Amino acid sequence: MADDIVEVAKYFNRMEAEVACARLRADNVASYLKTDDAGGIHPELDFTRGIRVMVLAGDEELARELLTADAAD
Repeated sequence: MADDIVEVAKYFNRMEAEVACARLRADNVASYLKTDDAGGIHPELDFTRGIRVMVLAGDEELARELLTADAAD
């Protein structure tokens, strides 16, 4: 369904994840980061579990295209 939330990318560096999320938002793709770092207490967990970029399923294709295009540049 278009209202489902899906992962479009995973990063192991917080700054890269933030940039990717900002890139999507710049093109009006609602996105957010999902991480399991104990509320910021254990940021080292980002290196093992990753930081996931999440979007609505209806925006998945566009989000992947935008992130792939940026990676190719």
